[in-house]
Amino acid sequence: MENHEIVPSQYWLFNEGISSRDFREIFDPSVGYIKKKIVANLEYSEKDSLDLLIYFSGEGTTYNGEKVILPYDANSKNSMTFFPLKDIYQDLSKIQSMSEVGNITLFMDIDFNNPAFEQNIAKKSDVVDKKKKKKKKKKKKQQPEEPVVILPKELMPPESITVFFASDINQLAYEHPDQESSMFTYFLLKGLKGEADNGDKIVTVSELHNYVLKNVEDTTKTLYKDLPQIPLLYTSNPDRVLYKLP
Repeated sequence: MENHEIVPSQYWLFNEGISSRDFREIFDPSVGYIKKKIVANLEYSEKDSLDLLIYFSGEGTTYNGEKVILPYDANSKNSMTFFPLKDIYQDLSKIQSMSEVGNITLFMDIDFNNPAFEQNIAKKSDVVDKKKKKKKKKKKKQQPEEPVVILPKELMPPESITVFFASDINQLAYEHPDQESSMFTYFLLKGLKGEADNGDKIVTVSELHNYVLKNVEDTTKTLYKDLPQIPLLYTSNPDRVLYKLP
């Protein structure tokens, strides 16, 4: 949408948990909830096109070597009860093929270390030590370089889809100790309300991510020392305008 307005839509709250069948019904690119809401929203707003913003909060793990979302009925003996992240990407790519759908932005408040399954949690000091061991030569003193962020391939979306993840694959996503939300969602909402803006009344993908990243990382470093939470961003267009503030 050229005017970058945010038009609210329905949210789905599953008080008793979301099943594997629910996931498939929501993301089904032919007759799913999201597809139906896109059609209804276009009729309601009288717009010709829209950008899609989707927020999900839940649990994840690694199953048979791939990242999956955990429905409440997940059963390690039945692969069909898990919902692979790649399936979400495939369904959204098909939805994006609609001429009326432009950019898709996905906010994933999730980690992939649910305690009911095998966890892969790394301390920050362990990661730093491994990097030091790989260095062979001492470099001459230079200006400090920007840290290189290596994004896990397991989470890589299609190039046309932007995804904000609450944490890296070897980290936990924490609840906020003083709020009724997670750390990621708390700062995401503050950023969306305008705190991520640099003063021009326009919030871009990179502005929102940088705001969430700094605040989540700084807060969790203070609270959890060597086990911080570091949000990730996958995007091919970090300068894209998400929305304009009033």
